[in-house]
Amino acid sequence: MVENQTYWNMETETMSRDKLLEYQWSKLLPQLRYAYSNVPYYRRSFEDAGMKIDDIKKVEDYYERVPFLSKTQIIENQKTNPPFGDLLAVKPEDLSRIYIAPGPIALPFTKEEYDMLTSMVAKGFYICGARKKDIVNLAANFHWVIAGTALDEAFRKIGCAVLPGGPGMSKMHVEMMRLTRTTVLMGFTMFVLKLGETAKEMGIDPSKELSLRLLIVLGDVRTEDTKGRLEKTFGAEVREAYGTADLGLIAAECPDGGGMHLYEEILAEVIDPKTGKHVPFGEGGEIVASDIVRRAMPIIRYRTGDITEGLNLDPCPCGRSTPRLKRILGRTSDIPKVKGMFINPSEVESVIKRHPELGKFQIIVDRPRLEDELTIKVEFNKPVDKGKIEGFLVNELKEVIRLKSNVVLVEEGTIPQDAGVLDDRRKV
Repeated sequence: MVENQTYWNMETETMSRDKLLEYQWSKLLPQLRYAYSNVPYYRRSFEDAGMKIDDIKKVEDYYERVPFLSKTQIIENQKTNPPFGDLLAVKPEDLSRIYIAPGPIALPFTKEEYDMLTSMVAKGFYICGARKKDIVNLAANFHWVIAGTALDEAFRKIGCAVLPGGPGMSKMHVEMMRLTRTTVLMGFTMFVLKLGETAKEMGIDPSKELSLRLLIVLGDVRTEDTKGRLEKTFGAEVREAYGTADLGLIAAECPDGGGMHLYEEILAEVIDPKTGKHVPFGEGGEIVASDIVRRAMPIIRYRTGDITEGLNLDPCPCGRSTPRLKRILGRTSDIPKVKGMFINPSEVESVIKRHPELGKFQIIVDRPRLEDELTIKVEFNKPVDKGKIEGFLVNELKEVIRLKSNVVLVEEGTIPQDAGVLDDRRKV
């Protein structure tokens, strides 16, 4: 239970910018040494980059010398030597929780750091405005991925009562929120918007007949217009949170807005996605971050693939000193995020290769209504029963990528030779 009415941890959240950098550096340097000493992957990566730990004496050295880590590198490393590759820093018997992120990526945690992780998430929700008196409908996936159970634990650390709503079953969500007088709804932006439309279709005015006072949204690229629509539809305040499956939640929006406060435990920077060079604070680019406290599988200088408008360094009226992450604009890679889940093209390819009569494919992501729509277009090179094969692929793909997709079989040569594997048609 948090006694302070404004801050989760007043000492760390309100320290001066100089003190904040000093605090983060005091954590980062030991973390680099820990990773080098205990994780074969980082030892090899640092040495291949010609980096010596003793060369890292200030934050600028970190920006210039420490190599990046990408989702693809984690996937390939763990695929070579499952389940953790050579990224594990502790003994397997020390692990308490393992999540599976799309890729797949195995994300291990010790009991101590899992508790630390959920406390960090709780701080984010507290920044957003969740409090002990709240009843929360948690519309996040509880299966395999880090979302559901970690977020559930975080809300309960604040003292909230939690409905484990999960994704889907929109009418059930609306009915249960009305029945329980839910005050906080947390979920992916487009699904929350869909719940508002579902309520109206049921003859329910969400702004008058539901008790929601706060919406916490994450996971989808959104526009200012979308945020305004949510506020108008539900008659509730809207706060954003940002995180990745690999890093967890790392930023959250306070009532004063202006961006999402980055955590003190996360050293974040913005780089030019083309050159990889660190850009000055305030400029836009790709988000790169290091978790400076994780022990089982350290995540250092991780390229998220997410593009932000930049960091807001202006003083925040709330008193928190951490930079605020501005709006997320989209992604840099061919690994799109659909309904909050990353879709790895290699996983799609692995399913298609089961069928020798199939060939080139393309992942198409669109948002024709209020929800992401995933279509897999696949060429066939010999006569096939299209309806039958499409049905097989829908089920097989769902098993692998954990999302239902539309599958469209087309004749060989239909997909242009120069077409990319991803066609993301969503508007930012």
